[in-house]
Amino acid sequence: MKPRMNIYLTTAKRVVKYAYPVIRSLFEQNADSEVYLYLVSENLEEDDVRIERELAESFGGHIVILRFDEDMARGRIVSASDHWPLGTLGCYWLFHELLPDDVDRILALESDAVVTGSLREFYNTDLTGFYAACPDPEHKPMGHRDLMERLGGDVLTFVVSLYDVKAIRRDFTLDQILSIDQYVVKEFGHSQQELTFGILFQDKIKFLPAADLCVEENSQSMEAMGYDYLKECEKTCKVLHFSSTQYKEKPWNPVYIMPGYAKWWQYAKESPYYKEYFEEQWKTYRNSIAQTESLKKNITYRNLLLMTLSVYVMLMAVAGVWLMTLPSDGMSVNPLVWIAVTLAALAVAAGAAFAVRWVSMLAVRH
Repeated sequence: MKPRMNIYLTTAKRVVKYAYPVIRSLFEQNADSEVYLYLVSENLEEDDVRIERELAESFGGHIVILRFDEDMARGRIVSASDHWPLGTLGCYWLFHELLPDDVDRILALESDAVVTGSLREFYNTDLTGFYAACPDPEHKPMGHRDLMERLGGDVLTFVVSLYDVKAIRRDFTLDQILSIDQYVVKEFGHSQQELTFGILFQDKIKFLPAADLCVEENSQSMEAMGYDYLKECEKTCKVLHFSSTQYKEKPWNPVYIMPGYAKWWQYAKESPYYKEYFEEQWKTYRNSIAQTESLKKNITYRNLLLMTLSVYVMLMAVAGVWLMTLPSDGMSVNPLVWIAVTLAALAVAAGAAFAVRWVSMLAVRH
């Protein structure tokens, strides 16, 4: 009989197609385990994962949908933006209300990743005296490390993190977890599971070498660690995580091309959504082009002239009011002063307009 492995993943109807590569790679790379994949979702239906379930069963695995009630969570946690549904923070409810009682430990993955090796050794990590295990912080940006130091917690990496469900249920209540989240919201602006669990489990997180477990593949990592380091990590780590920066780069929406994208597309090619990946990418590209063209129209020289004239009139109105007060104070206004003010206002207006256009053109090029 294969040993059991419990895996957590959050997804939703709108984005489940992008989770196919991580799901397929998980079952392929862990065929030596009986994998129970728990999908936490606010709106996923059984028919939405019919293909994924057939895949799981072909490897002797299972997919279980855990229903997350967004109405229950609304007002108790704060999403970063409308782009992120509250279901992405279903892990707060994982230990106390969502998981079956027979689950004693669980390993968390994220949808924007691909599994490149067996997770069995990590899953078997001895958690005696610890609530969680995860990669050490060596791949985390310094800004994130500094933030955790200020918040008073350890740097927890959520993707490829392992939890002692029984110990957490025993020692913490859901309300305690949510109270830490409220502190995070107050200090950080919105809920974030890495921050909450990093504070909650401080000094009780077991750290393992990040290079053996997971590497973040994004522009930030490339700039900090370089291509050669990322390629070396790909040889040893078990998961490639395509976390994004503010530019939302992903394998299916490559603002930047990362070496690990090839591995994601290897599994994507086996996906029933393969055609959709391209169609969505083309749609995103067309929208980007439309936005660029719209911006270009707004920085034409006709608009530049109009902007210069508008700023000039505004400056002259202000200068006129000021100069008109001088005679009432018994001071005469030399005509040369009017000429100087006029030229200065024109120069400032033109400079401001050209500066706006220069900044806009930079935005268009980037």
